[in-house]
Amino acid sequence: MEKTPTQIVSELGSRLLQLSRPNKDSLVKLLREVANTLSQIDQPPAINKEKGLKLLEVELRPLKKSIIKHGLLENQDNDVSLMVTICVSELFRILAPHLPFEDKYLKDIFNLFLAEFSELSDTVSPYFSKRAKILETVSRLKCCLLMLDEDQDLAQEMFRKFFSLVREHQKSLINQKNSKTQQRKASVQQTQQSLFNNILTIMTDILEEEADSSFVIIILENLVKESEDTTSASGKLASSVIESCTDRLEPLICSFLTSCFLEKDSIQTDLKYSYHEIIFKISLIAPKMLLAVIPKLTRELLTDQVDVRIKALNLAGRIFAQPKHCLSSYGETYQDLYAEFLRRFSDKSADVRMAALKCGKQCYFANPSGNKTSGVLTAIQERLLDFDDKVRTEALVVACDIMKFNMKYVPLNLISEASERLRDKKISVRKKALQKLTEVYQDYCDKCSEGDMTINEHFEQIPCKILLLCCDKNCEEFRSQNLELVLSDDLFPRLLPVEERMRHWVQCFAIMNNIHLKSLNSILSQKRRLQNELRHCLTLWRTSKDGNIEEAQRKKKSYFVKLSACFPDASEAEDFFQKLDQMRDASIFDALTLLLDELSSTNAQIIKEKFLKTIGAKHSLFEFLRILSTKCSPNIFSSEHVQCLLNQLCGSTSVNTQLEAASIKLLLVILNMFPSYLRGSEKQFLKLLEENDPAADELTVVLSKAAPYISVNFGDYYPVLEKVCLEGTRSQAKYAVSAIGSLAGSSDKYVFSELCERLLDSLLAGRNIPTTLQSLACVGQYSVLAYDNIYEDITSYIYQVFQAEPSDSQLLCDQSSGCCNSCKLKIYGLKTLVKSFLPRHGQVVRKIDDLLDILKKTLKSQGHDGIKSCDDTGANVRLAAAKAVLLLSRKWDLHISPEIFRLTILMAKDSNAFITKTFLTKLHKLVTEHMIPSRYACAFSFSVSTPCRDLQNDSFRYINGFINNATRESRACRDLDKGESLTDSPAYMIVFLIHVLAHDPEFPSEDCREEHVYTSFCGPLFSVLQVLLSIKNNGYTIKETAPFLFCIFRAIKRAEDAVDSRKTPRLHILADIGYSAVNILNSIVVRSPQTPRSILLPSSLYSLTSITNNQNKAKSRAQNALEQSFIERVVHIFQSQNSLLSKHDRRCQEDSLAVGSEDKILPPLLGNQIETSITGSTETSKNNTRCSRKRTHQGEQISCNSKFLRTVESEIPIKKLERHNTRSKESIDASVSNKITSSKHSGVVSALKNISNHGEAIIGQRIKLLSPADGCFHRGTIEKFNSKSNSHKIIFDNGDVELVCLDSESWETLSHESLQQQEILGKETESFASQNCVPGISHTLAKANAQKQKTTAKQQNKKLPTKLNPPAAANSKKGNSVSGEGSVSEVTDPSDNIGLRRSRRQRTS
Repeated sequence: MEKTPTQIVSELGSRLLQLSRPNKDSLVKLLREVANTLSQIDQPPAINKEKGLKLLEVELRPLKKSIIKHGLLENQDNDVSLMVTICVSELFRILAPHLPFEDKYLKDIFNLFLAEFSELSDTVSPYFSKRAKILETVSRLKCCLLMLDEDQDLAQEMFRKFFSLVREHQKSLINQKNSKTQQRKASVQQTQQSLFNNILTIMTDILEEEADSSFVIIILENLVKESEDTTSASGKLASSVIESCTDRLEPLICSFLTSCFLEKDSIQTDLKYSYHEIIFKISLIAPKMLLAVIPKLTRELLTDQVDVRIKALNLAGRIFAQPKHCLSSYGETYQDLYAEFLRRFSDKSADVRMAALKCGKQCYFANPSGNKTSGVLTAIQERLLDFDDKVRTEALVVACDIMKFNMKYVPLNLISEASERLRDKKISVRKKALQKLTEVYQDYCDKCSEGDMTINEHFEQIPCKILLLCCDKNCEEFRSQNLELVLSDDLFPRLLPVEERMRHWVQCFAIMNNIHLKSLNSILSQKRRLQNELRHCLTLWRTSKDGNIEEAQRKKKSYFVKLSACFPDASEAEDFFQKLDQMRDASIFDALTLLLDELSSTNAQIIKEKFLKTIGAKHSLFEFLRILSTKCSPNIFSSEHVQCLLNQLCGSTSVNTQLEAASIKLLLVILNMFPSYLRGSEKQFLKLLEENDPAADELTVVLSKAAPYISVNFGDYYPVLEKVCLEGTRSQAKYAVSAIGSLAGSSDKYVFSELCERLLDSLLAGRNIPTTLQSLACVGQYSVLAYDNIYEDITSYIYQVFQAEPSDSQLLCDQSSGCCNSCKLKIYGLKTLVKSFLPRHGQVVRKIDDLLDILKKTLKSQGHDGIKSCDDTGANVRLAAAKAVLLLSRKWDLHISPEIFRLTILMAKDSNAFITKTFLTKLHKLVTEHMIPSRYACAFSFSVSTPCRDLQNDSFRYINGFINNATRESRACRDLDKGESLTDSPAYMIVFLIHVLAHDPEFPSEDCREEHVYTSFCGPLFSVLQVLLSIKNNGYTIKETAPFLFCIFRAIKRAEDAVDSRKTPRLHILADIGYSAVNILNSIVVRSPQTPRSILLPSSLYSLTSITNNQNKAKSRAQNALEQSFIERVVHIFQSQNSLLSKHDRRCQEDSLAVGSEDKILPPLLGNQIETSITGSTETSKNNTRCSRKRTHQGEQISCNSKFLRTVESEIPIKKLERHNTRSKESIDASVSNKITSSKHSGVVSALKNISNHGEAIIGQRIKLLSPADGCFHRGTIEKFNSKSNSHKIIFDNGDVELVCLDSESWETLSHESLQQQEILGKETESFASQNCVPGISHTLAKANAQKQKTTAKQQNKKLPTKLNPPAAANSKKGNSVSGEGSVSEVTDPSDNIGLRRSRRQRTS
């Protein structure tokens, strides 16, 4: 009979018990057999379980005794220990719930269990399954609960071993990499999961039975541990334990965390530094457990310590960033934390705000559609406007990341706000915005191309905002050189199809404004400029061997400068071009030529990649050549883009009606910059030209530009263009004729003759007359010969138009301009005639006199041979005539009479503000572009005093702009030694302005002495002088401008009016006023560093005075001259009324009144020819900065359209005599020989003495002081002496008070003058008479020394005057005597030094 497993175990136990000293092998063999047999024994049935257990216990007793007898529970051999552990676990299983051993042996048994549990990490061991079985048995039977009674430390050790075990298992699973172990890996994963569950059961049972802080510490330590690749398995086990024992562990964990918040120093374990991580981990598994802790975390967000707030903020952000986290499930506790979390976005610390932004991004990524997402997005959007640039940058990065993450559903206002950062005040923010937004736009384009998104206008704003960066002149990174690379390389995905690119460009153009277009045009024009310059440079590179080497090098250097300006770093690019020139690599030149000639972006990309691959990334110029090849390539737009647009516009499935205008606008921008891109799309373009009437103007312009690059049959285009010339608008006709001129080849040379005949027939038949006249005018510009054949017929017709009587019943055809049909036809007729005299090709041989006569009569509003003008709208015709004169001055200025010039200038003071504004706008455009002579700029001054405030501002701005530009250009010419002409100076406009004013019908009458009348009339003159002498606008050249103006006024005083001699007194009055105005308005004491020797006056306006009539005319002018005081009052009234001056300019003018300038009136010429010059300084005065200096300025011969008259004055050299000590009782008379030009007056100059030692001694002394500006003596009394500045305060008889350094002045004492004589002299100095004027004084230092030796007169402690006897009149170089009756036309020696010595005195109040 077969034995039962129980009997076998009993026998084996007995046999083992009988062994006295069993060896290992026999022991292992017996134990293995016992273990196998025990596994076959089951527990007795539940019915008689207790009885069955007792029977089993009896049969298993030998085995238990043998284990205890031989001490197998403490055996150290691994094999024996394993077999014993298996047997013991089986005994626990079979006898449960009874213990198989006494309590005293339990500790050894649990040590056996722990030892085998430790070996579970060896998953490849043959005993792994047996050890796993032991764990399963212990878990199922809850044997470990007995540990709590025996040794709690042993239970904690078991916890640690379990956490270590799962970590080791995770590592072993990660190491299973090769394919042969994939099946085994799956099996191991299943086994590990089983082990994990058994371990979790054991730990849960223990914690449910008895949980304390020691177990909590072990669990939390493993909760926060992380492996290198993924979340630690021990952390997963700890999380599972916490989740399973939430109720038991909650008070312990909360107590520990509370201590970390409040009493961190009392905690001994390092775990206190990881309490934030613990909170986060627990929030993932048991957020309800933290309800008592979260308020303390909320308080951390409010602490004063920034680092603590940041850590708490990061923790809160991680909590809210969990996808499955639902705050509403846990009451208001988490809601309060969330509210405080949002407030940290506006924290006072920038670091906290930046941390909040990062946390906000994590929250959005975790749950983009959550109920709390809107609050986070709002907070992020607000930070885009933060006052700290670092926070704005971080907010921008976060916003862009959010857009890329959830582009389809991102809030539109967030896109707009992020795009606005491209206009941020900080350059660093704008740079980061450019980088991130281009990435966003690329993703957006990809999604649209894939069909995941539709066109979004807010995303299309990004390219528009990028273009606005061109307006930032302060940052080099945003110049068009850099933005070109952004548009070509970074804006669109590299592989985005052409059709998709054009779809986005059209959308952009639909929302672009003029500023965007201007920026784009600047980028494209720079690209075009580089390509054109590089073509010339490549040609020069190939041909430089054959020509002049030096000339080739000069040209190449010029090209390199121009080309390098198109690169981000111009200086570095120029060096690279020099190196490229030295290399002379033909393959590089050939590749660049191919890129320049290629019109397709696809082919250009292939050529570029092949070229860069050929030269290699290690090439010293690789990066430079990469950028250069990019700029050479048609990568922003190309012929493919043009063809795509034309196909959309002409195809049956055309673009949306709203986008059609944007498509045409884009097409025009491309073709205007790169007309060659039209090649290959000629048929589609012709179809578009026939169908699209609104854009016909621009399309015909493009056609004319693209003509040299395209291949078309002229016969296909001509009917369309001819129809436009006959039936289109005036604008369309203009461009149509231009297109015909560009497309017509040599075989089509008679096309204009045929067109002229058709147009003439249409004109005579009265069909579409405005357009026909426009077409004829344009034909006259392109074909002079064809136009000449019909010129008489056209002229006859236009004359008939001018002779037609305007009808009272005619309705206004243009409500905006208020111009009737009759006047409009006159205007169109004028334009037709004018344009025919301004041909683009060829030369006109017709006489222009008849046209100029019409213009003159029209400007005067008079009929011409019966020509009539509408009273109400005649101003429009006059405006057209004035514009015509401006245009004709480009080529026919010599034929324009002074009267026509004056009438044209006076259009600037027309009573109709609209007419005046239109005229000034046109004039400003032509003057700025240097299309007309600069003399017409004087018209701006006539609108400065107009009642219309807008006109005043515009006029003042125009004057300022003209004078500043002209000054800058004049200075540039001088710096480049180009022979600067005096007539090019902006101050020269005074010559023309005075002549226009002199002939103005509103000139005040001869007997008028009302200051306000003269102030109003001379307003244009004062305004120009104000700007010329303004420090703010022209401070650099004021020391040159003032002497130049003085010379102009003196020259005009010596000339006559060449048009009407009766107006000569007016010229002189205006010259006096201008001279005085310069003295008053001039805010700086000018020492005349360089005064012109001669002033050229236009002979058409000014003429020389004859010798015989000079004296009589001079007397007449003296009678008509204005008093000095009157002129000063006029100027002062202008100063007080001038509202266009800035505060600074007003202050400067007020200061200028304090400058000693008693000579504010140009002395009248009583038949005397005067020349004022700069005096040479003595050796002792060279070190004195207050002394005048001598400088020679040679006269220039200037070639102009009109003849000029040179007006030169005779010389008045004024030199200081040697000073002597005045303390001496002896006085020395220094008589000097002088050349006096007037026989009636003798000049007196004192012998100057050194007064430095007795400055206060002459206080109260009467003196007379010589003014070098007008040669007059002015009398006054010395009141005070300032020893610091070595200057005397002098009160003059006319009321002026000045501070004067007498060391550097010419003066003499008036010791014996009575009080009555002083009063008389005071009145005399206020008058305009010139009794005390010294019209001319000249001497040499040698003569002065000779006279000094003959001086014998003496005077005690006083300066005595030295009378100078007039010598005989000196002869000029030509032998002519320069006498009082000398003519102003006489010219002195051109080698003489001529200038003006200004006063250095300072006026006091």
